[in-house]
Amino acid sequence: MSNSVTNLDLLIQSQASKEITANALFDAASPAMLYGRRQSQCSGLNWGYYGGNVLVNGVLTQIANGALTLTASTTNYIEAEPTTGAVSANMTGFTPGRTPLYTVVTGTATVSSYTDYRIAVPDVTGRLVKAMTDVNTTLGYADVRNQILEFTGTLTAVRNIVLPLKPRQWTVFNNTTGGFGLQFIGATGTGITVAAGKRAIIYADGTNVVRVTADT
Repeated sequence: MSNSVTNLDLLIQSQASKEITANALFDAASPAMLYGRRQSQCSGLNWGYYGGNVLVNGVLTQIANGALTLTASTTNYIEAEPTTGAVSANMTGFTPGRTPLYTVVTGTATVSSYTDYRIAVPDVTGRLVKAMTDVNTTLGYADVRNQILEFTGTLTAVRNIVLPLKPRQWTVFNNTTGGFGLQFIGATGTGITVAAGKRAIIYADGTNVVRVTADT
């Protein structure tokens, strides 16, 4: 659609029944509208959203249209749970491992503004280089979208890198000094330790963090 020539059946000024063409275009584009703001159901502190098809643990699942009641006079973080597709909101921040949808700023009785955090492609192939501060560290959503994770800094003990347990694979590099390992682990379950100066391929299987390859 970004090209000067399009494959879409666009509206023509002189055509009859423009609504038929428009509705057909909306229907074709409906996968991109998943979790989008449903304006007709938004009033006061009520936030309506569109459902659609989503993969839940590898199974194509239909998410129904829904609505949330937002909290007044704060920033609401709306997100989707990848293992169920359920939508929820909190006032703290996006939860690692969940899919960010919107931030919504509210007044005492209405929505003041909102920002769309949905993206057409949910994952990126990138490299994160993160300086450690010699404490256990929980990675956020923006961090774990990268597939290569490198850690620098000086450690005085083995430190935890807490990852979301949403199924995902990473290549990790413990590039810290001090001679201590990094344990990659979820908020629950078991993890694996990568020695200083070593790389490994790891993945979260939904329950634990496990090793795919030995340290190299």
